[in-house]
Amino acid sequence: MANNLTEQFIREHLTADVRTLALGSHPHGVDMQYALTQISGWQAARLKVPLWAATEDIVYPKHLSLEQCTSQYIAQYKASFIEGLLGSGFKMADITGGFGVDCFFISRSASQVQYNEMSAELCDCARANFKALGRQEIEINCGTAEDYIAGLTPDSLDLIYLDPARRGDAGRKLVSISDCQPDTVALQDDLLRIAPNVMVKLSPMLDVSKALTELHNVSNVFIIGLDGECKEITLLMQRGFTGEPEIVAIDISSDGTPQTPVSSAKSADNALPLPIADPQQLQPGTFISEPSAPYMKSALFRTIAAQTGTALLHPDTHLFWSKEKPENFPGRTFQLEVIIPFDKRSLSALTKTQANLSVRNFPEPAPQLQRRLKLRDGGSRYLIATTLSDGKRVLLDLKKCS
Repeated sequence: MANNLTEQFIREHLTADVRTLALGSHPHGVDMQYALTQISGWQAARLKVPLWAATEDIVYPKHLSLEQCTSQYIAQYKASFIEGLLGSGFKMADITGGFGVDCFFISRSASQVQYNEMSAELCDCARANFKALGRQEIEINCGTAEDYIAGLTPDSLDLIYLDPARRGDAGRKLVSISDCQPDTVALQDDLLRIAPNVMVKLSPMLDVSKALTELHNVSNVFIIGLDGECKEITLLMQRGFTGEPEIVAIDISSDGTPQTPVSSAKSADNALPLPIADPQQLQPGTFISEPSAPYMKSALFRTIAAQTGTALLHPDTHLFWSKEKPENFPGRTFQLEVIIPFDKRSLSALTKTQANLSVRNFPEPAPQLQRRLKLRDGGSRYLIATTLSDGKRVLLDLKKCS
């Protein structure tokens, strides 16, 4: 616990630049290292976990734990799903508690909650923060996930939640499930004996198909984004489940509003028709839409087309065409200004113009193409280099819709 001088310094400098504070002088008696950790933590939480930032007496850990913790709005989405699945009054344990964001939000529908974490610093933070947030009844345990579950009996819980650490030696990021700590693949049978529902948060870089060969009894795959960026893949394993998992892609706005979800089993998506736009349909004034990252990751392109009344430009070009602006498209929509043929004469007119360039199903990476076309980056003009259904390579000159 910090002394009064340190607490006062923190309150007076919450919005100050942390680097400037670190280099400047400070009053005698102020624990500067602790103060800087709390100020930088509050500034990060203001965007990522606003409830924490708005609550008195929250204690922040070192930066890496905040970087790895779940966004409040993603945690709330998962908590809402679990409440719909289990109702209220269930028994749960978060066996890799971390900063406690997932544990806290899921716990609000539970009757009995256990938080386990191997870091003593994070356990101290959780103890203080759960009290500040009015959830002091959450039981805190400090130790490894493996040791913790070894002490649990079969069917003693309704839900186990875990977020395996995804960084190896020297901060190296890990993607494979078995490389993470704890190893969910090795523990899955034990976890499912203890609780009929196991939810595991994994890397957004995860190969979903590979994960489904490593983990069994997976009933739901959640691909969750925040403001268009894919943030995590979360799997729900259910004891005895032998069917095909439902894949759910969802993007959440920075204000916490969930965007239109896209969900389907993979076999059901494959059974849908694959509408392909005729290049002749791509007239000025029609619309081109691009799914945001979580929807791209889901690969449910047939479902997206059916849900939005759109057609793909090419089977391997994950851009969607429509005559009218589609409602609730899960991503960005542009109005087509003109199609620029990919020939020397047409491209020469672009030299030194300003545009946002991207590529979809195109053999040349965007940075290399930008240098070749001598484009200046930015502005309100968008160019997408792509391949149409007739095999022609073109530049789509687009204006972003509001």
